[in-house]
Amino acid sequence: MMWKHARNAWKLVNEPRIRPVDHEKIHGRPLRTLVRRYYWKPFRLRMILTILVSMSCGLWVFAYAWSGKVIADDVVEVQLTKGKPSPAQEADLTRPASHQRFALEDQTPHQSLDQSIAQKTGKTTSQKMRALGWVALVLLLSEIYRHLSWYIVVGSMVVMNQRFQFRLRQNLHDKLHSLPMSYHDHHSPGRLLTHLFSDVSTLENSMATFLIQIPAYGMNLLAGLAIIFYVDAKLSILVLLSLPGYAICYRWFHDRLGTVHENLREREGTLNGHIANRLANFQVVKSFVRESTESVDFLRQSRPIIRNYLAASVLGTGFSLVCGLISGTCTSLLLWMGTLAVRDGQLSLGDVLMFSAAATYLFSPISMLTGLTSMYQRMRAVAGKVMRVLDEPNQLVDSDDPTPIPQRPSEIRMDHVTLHYDPNRPAALNDVSFTLPAGKRLCIMGPSGSGKTTLAKLLARLYDPSTGTILFDSQDIRDFPLADLRKYTGFVSQEPVVFRGTIADNIRYGSGQASMNNVVAAAQHAQIHEFIERLPRRYETITHERGLTLSGGQKQRVNLARALLYNPHVLVLDDCTSALDADTEAKLVRGFEQALRDRTVVLVSHRVSIALGCDLVLMLDKGKVVQFGPPEELIQVDGPFGALYREQLSRARAAGPVLAN
Repeated sequence: MMWKHARNAWKLVNEPRIRPVDHEKIHGRPLRTLVRRYYWKPFRLRMILTILVSMSCGLWVFAYAWSGKVIADDVVEVQLTKGKPSPAQEADLTRPASHQRFALEDQTPHQSLDQSIAQKTGKTTSQKMRALGWVALVLLLSEIYRHLSWYIVVGSMVVMNQRFQFRLRQNLHDKLHSLPMSYHDHHSPGRLLTHLFSDVSTLENSMATFLIQIPAYGMNLLAGLAIIFYVDAKLSILVLLSLPGYAICYRWFHDRLGTVHENLREREGTLNGHIANRLANFQVVKSFVRESTESVDFLRQSRPIIRNYLAASVLGTGFSLVCGLISGTCTSLLLWMGTLAVRDGQLSLGDVLMFSAAATYLFSPISMLTGLTSMYQRMRAVAGKVMRVLDEPNQLVDSDDPTPIPQRPSEIRMDHVTLHYDPNRPAALNDVSFTLPAGKRLCIMGPSGSGKTTLAKLLARLYDPSTGTILFDSQDIRDFPLADLRKYTGFVSQEPVVFRGTIADNIRYGSGQASMNNVVAAAQHAQIHEFIERLPRRYETITHERGLTLSGGQKQRVNLARALLYNPHVLVLDDCTSALDADTEAKLVRGFEQALRDRTVVLVSHRVSIALGCDLVLMLDKGKVVQFGPPEELIQVDGPFGALYREQLSRARAAGPVLAN
């Protein structure tokens, strides 16, 4: 049974990396880069002063080592007992050296302890009390300085950490918004939120511990080494002999702790993404009665995380235990050898007390510094993930020589455009070419998966084509400043997005300075005004998360009103009427005559009624253009658009004369 547990523990602490090593080496030394970028550059002077004060705090413990020497040698003077030794002492003194317990052979002549004490001149009571008073004063002042300096260090670290947290979180937030859709397609929102909140908090807390403790422990180590070499160089060599043991121990635990913490952060990000996805779509979970299954799935994904935490705890505790054994063994040997040195008169009792205290204070920071290895590995893993996001190259960048955006509706031309989402999969769009004159309307139609939404996103430059060009007025859209292009091109996605807030705030999103009259006008064009007016609070009605108080068609019309209020010269509507009933759709089509006037419009739709109100129709199938032209002409010829027209017309006639009209 014990062998089984040992084997499981060995497998636990030697788990391989989840993510390949090559991906982790992309950003070099992320922790060093992060510290230099977010601590050293903005807080250089404050950081130096904090480190200096923290280093001085590491010296106060040696005041107690010095006080032990003064008290033993100058205040409490050892007096030999005059007279005949006891029988046990006499037997021990007369026993041969080979039979004496723990005796060491030493042929070097030296002065015995009784001789050194006999030659020592005693001090008066007044001198002893004066020395004791100085000891008490030094200890009191060192304690006062220690508390004041720690107050300064902690206060300074609080200021730096809060600014560090704010700047890092702000940069992460801005970076996530600047990254293209292709990045967000491969990273779940839950994982990204883990970087934004949990990872930043972990770095902040760990950096505070490191910047406070490492300088103090480092100075403690240097001062301890200086004191023990000053007292006795031979005994100090024994202390140095323990350092290779620490190095071997650190090397063995270092790699395993790094792997465990990297896997831990990876699995936590995956679990957070899974939870965020399920909570965002809880209606699907409830509709298919998947609550118990999701609970089991949560436990299944949590179990490896628990094992990683257990492995980190085992490694951290084992590391501290081994380092404690090394320091305890060395301390015991030092006390033994120091006692023999006192017995032989090589050192005074005060020297041994100061040496022992300094060695103890020396081993303590070594143990603490090695104990920080687990925290360092956690910081290193977190910093790697954060810097991977911050250093992610942005594929959608502005041109080095940008061209001013047109101030009028543009002609849109696609020239042999191909887009691959994944090089190992077929192209979403394959060699698409067409021209849409300025101020005209184009309806893109086709079966599901034909590339309609992809084409719409390319026009809004949410993606860049793999090959080919997209031109506005014969100018490549990649030559325009991206921010100006986004203002010039309005995009309404297929899935309506409603934020938490009021209906007015949602319509005004993107047009923050728009007046209420313009908001109402946009809502009227989108055929949502009448519904809003029937609500108790009208435009101040709260929509809650994801617009749960609105139906699918109402959310689509709110999104359409938002785009109309944005007032772009080029408007791209991705199937924005799919959730509307026939009557509302008919009203919306009539309202389009005024709302879409003086714009170049691209509509994605499955409905012929929308296509008939456009100037041109583009039929796609499997990413390729199969028909293009005016809808009146396409109806007259055999093809997919004519077949779709006749199919929808027959269904409308069967449903009733109103729908047929």
